[in-house]
Amino acid sequence: MQKTWIALFFLLLFLPAGVQALVSQSGDLVVIGEQVQDDLFATGGSVIVNAPVYSLVAAGGTIDVNAPVEGDVIAAGGTIRINAPVGGKVVLAGGTVVLNGSVGRNALVYGGTVDVTPAAVVSKDAVLSGGKVSSEGTVLGNLTVSTREFVNTGVAGHLDYMKEEKSSGGLQTILSFFFVFFSVGMLILGLLFLFLAPAPFLAVEKGSRERPLIKTLIGFAGILGGLILCVLLAITIVGIPIAFLLGMGLLAGILLSTLFVSSGLGRVIATRFGWNLPEWQVFVIGFLILHLAFRIPFVGWIVLAVSVCLGFGALLYSVRSCSPLVRKGPIERPGP
Repeated sequence: MQKTWIALFFLLLFLPAGVQALVSQSGDLVVIGEQVQDDLFATGGSVIVNAPVYSLVAAGGTIDVNAPVEGDVIAAGGTIRINAPVGGKVVLAGGTVVLNGSVGRNALVYGGTVDVTPAAVVSKDAVLSGGKVSSEGTVLGNLTVSTREFVNTGVAGHLDYMKEEKSSGGLQTILSFFFVFFSVGMLILGLLFLFLAPAPFLAVEKGSRERPLIKTLIGFAGILGGLILCVLLAITIVGIPIAFLLGMGLLAGILLSTLFVSSGLGRVIATRFGWNLPEWQVFVIGFLILHLAFRIPFVGWIVLAVSVCLGFGALLYSVRSCSPLVRKGPIERPGP
């Protein structure tokens, strides 16, 4: 029930703000020293925002927001510190997350350590989840906390606290961190594909929304057939190089499959609610909702399997039906 509630809350968090533009920056050290009146997408070893921005999507080892953000902040990284007011909502996931500024709407925070300081004021609801959570700020709406260790000296309109069972070792914590950082990497990969090769990406995404049952069956057959073919080639010894290349291609297709499904899910949601959003926002909405669904016990594994098969099937179908690969008539050879 708790996971489902968080998933529904996540959907509410992403009611759009009608953004139309995007500015992207990346590097080992990204420092924003001048005002950005568009949406900012920043990735790097360290991301430091020292000037006002309209909205922020950031991923990196360390993320520091030291200047006001008019809209929303979506960030994932090793250490995240919000030290300035955010006019919209915040969605934060990291090893250590510090919320040290006001939030105009909702807040969803997940981390190994979550610290809400006395300077933090959340105007609506907040969901805090992690290994250790400290809440010293003010939440005007509902505060939902899921953690093993909770320190609460703050104020909330209503508190709902679920204490998690302590694990027998650090394996669960390691797996949780791996999931978070792997998800961040997949999110960045999807955005890069969307920005660098939008036409093929959106073509496969469209295929995932057309006859999804057939595409799921095609994907399942393709993955199973590919694995069998790799084994048969490897047994022949001579075919090991081909098996290796085929296996790498199969792995790449499986990794990309959920990205296409994420974009398709986001588009279905945006269409249903009549939202007119940029492509990257459509993808992010679907990605976050789908990856939250992966975390639901038992059901998450089913969702993951169906998503992989559906996305892989759409990829195979798009490659097969790609008209530039089908040549008619004689091939013209270049002259001397």
